[in-house]
Amino acid sequence: MIIHLIHHPVSAKRFVEPIVKSLNDHHIPAELWVENRRGMADFVAEIKCPKRFAEFDLSLNLFRVLTRLVQMVRAFGRSRPAAIHAHQTRAAFIPLLAAVIARVPIRIYHVHGTPYLGYGGLLRVVLWMLDSLNCRFATHVITVSHSIRDCMIRDGVVRARKCQVLGRGSSYGICLEEFSPDQFASHRRRQVREQLGISQDAYVALYVGRPFRRKGFHTVLDTWQKMGGEKNGDVLLIAGCTNADVASAAGRVVPSIRAFGYVRDIRMYYAACDVVVLPSWHEGMPYSLLEGAAASRPLVGSAVPGIDSIIDDHNGVLVPPGDSDALTKVLAVLRLDRELRQRMGCAGRQLVERDFDRTICEQRILAYYNCLGIKGSAVDQGVTLTIDLPPAATADHRVAAACSDHTPRQVYST
Repeated sequence: MIIHLIHHPVSAKRFVEPIVKSLNDHHIPAELWVENRRGMADFVAEIKCPKRFAEFDLSLNLFRVLTRLVQMVRAFGRSRPAAIHAHQTRAAFIPLLAAVIARVPIRIYHVHGTPYLGYGGLLRVVLWMLDSLNCRFATHVITVSHSIRDCMIRDGVVRARKCQVLGRGSSYGICLEEFSPDQFASHRRRQVREQLGISQDAYVALYVGRPFRRKGFHTVLDTWQKMGGEKNGDVLLIAGCTNADVASAAGRVVPSIRAFGYVRDIRMYYAACDVVVLPSWHEGMPYSLLEGAAASRPLVGSAVPGIDSIIDDHNGVLVPPGDSDALTKVLAVLRLDRELRQRMGCAGRQLVERDFDRTICEQRILAYYNCLGIKGSAVDQGVTLTIDLPPAATADHRVAAACSDHTPRQVYST
């Protein structure tokens, strides 16, 4: 049994459920353990893979942490998993430590992003220590991008031989059937804009993220007001934040900005926009940019680890984090150059098809498990394989076969 653990139901549905389904489809028994959070019953109900509810997120309450640790140790003792696969920094600590105590032979820490890179002072130190402990408890570490791996090695969080990236990275790639080109073609763009009441001639940017400064939310708002979108009839679409969030951060209601809150299916907004922007301070492998590339839209993001593993000179532009002037200049250039936007959009789509197609990512993670000695059945060949659990050290040299090198990125600066 392979147990995947991720605390938040939305992240579980979006990033981990496809992995668990794939493992079971290939006759590798797997379960998803997730927290049953209040107010999220709809998301939990949508998770269709084998799942179990457990509490393992970190808390400032030490008694609660110890209680959850003991419960997790007991749960692993009953389940006797061949491996655990813990996702995300904060919620991986208790499962990984519990797995050490319960003597689970393979403990994978899946790094979706390194939060310490987005903070300073004492909080940065605490988050660095948390990531370091997670890596120490794990027998194997996967990061979702090469630049995140580079930072973790540089900062002494993890040893190079212990940490790998599968292919070009990402949690599990993009389902290209869900992001078929016809959904983002010019006719669909016209339909969606009519539905949203947006002029066909308007320049439309899309930001997908939460209303936090470290996610670049305030930088986007500052940039959009500098561009004078209200005078030009241009529109900034925001998913993941509300109009109240915009008014609070901007200090006023901005008519040219439309915020839709949390959106379950965001494809129509990719169809409506001309450019996808994410000036975040830290990321892992942001799906908004991967999905924007799959929708054949140019990308603009901060020159930070994770984002710089997606954006290159062909599919978009990198700007210094927090630099609204640089972001304003880039968006202004893209506003005036439709052919440039089309070229970048085509390059982004090609990137996703080549490196981030979910079917490719599925083969990579199955190959990774195979390198660790965890094997299912090759259904297509009618061959049944067995589970063999080697010591972590003996598998390290084979794990590298599932990985590839990254490409340097260029930064736009003013």
